[in-house]
Amino acid sequence: MILTVTMNPSIDTRYQLSELIVDDVNRVQPMKTAGGKGLNVSRVLMQLGDEVLATGLLGGHMGAYMEELMDRDGIPHSFTPIAGETRICLNILHEGNQTELLEGGPEISTAELGAFETAYAALVGRASCVTISGSLPAGVPADCYAKLVRVARSAGVPVLLDSSGAPLDAALESRARPTLVKPNLTEINGLLGTSFTTDQLDELQQALRSDKRFEDISWVVVSAGAAGSIAFRGERTYRVTQPPIPAVNATGSGDATIAGFAHAIVGGNDDETVLRIANTCGKLNAMDPQTGHLAMEHWDEVYGAVKVTEL
Repeated sequence: MILTVTMNPSIDTRYQLSELIVDDVNRVQPMKTAGGKGLNVSRVLMQLGDEVLATGLLGGHMGAYMEELMDRDGIPHSFTPIAGETRICLNILHEGNQTELLEGGPEISTAELGAFETAYAALVGRASCVTISGSLPAGVPADCYAKLVRVARSAGVPVLLDSSGAPLDAALESRARPTLVKPNLTEINGLLGTSFTTDQLDELQQALRSDKRFEDISWVVVSAGAAGSIAFRGERTYRVTQPPIPAVNATGSGDATIAGFAHAIVGGNDDETVLRIANTCGKLNAMDPQTGHLAMEHWDEVYGAVKVTEL
């Protein structure tokens, strides 16, 4: 079973408009889904045929509604209840643009966080892999993900961490090492205090190897947008490029990529296959209008066109 962690989930509400009229009435038909990066990971893993369990924090009327949405989508879940209301996030698609209104989410008490950590430790004992994705809600200390990584690694379970800012910083400073981290090029430059481009991979590799924060992390995957990604795997470095197939909705592609990594790593695949599967998932998500969903009919086409080059 792959355990997906979403500490700050949301009811994702999508509005599609031909034109957004400011300071006037806009009538819409909403599309509501159980949202959050970890839930996107869960959906993709289910498409790939994996056994999944989603966990995190849920509260209030919106939390109850989110459970209904997960049940509707067939996502197995075991969330810790909280007193605050689960947040709502709006995504307005208009005139080729995407405008997002994101609530911050509820504040979590020390007791609520403790209850989650206890439940999480029990779930890890049943897991073959853990993915931890997204932001932390108010009241949760920045070292929360570092603690979750430590619990999983102590149980011998691989952990894929997809976060940024202070939570990622704290996890990198911890003795317990995630199996995989996936910062983008801007984030990795921020962590290193550098300004490397995709044409300076030797320098980037040297900087990562000399930084103790990245020691013993099996996979450091740096995404570079249209330029693809670079994967540092011990002494090996891989450059990955994807086919130039037009994207329909790129939202959630990073989550789909994490799902692909989890699926492939649990499956015991070699490095090249792991990278091809993960990047195929990211691309297929962008080709489908539904976030956290793969256009599976294009699998063979995209998988065959993903290029993995060892440098």
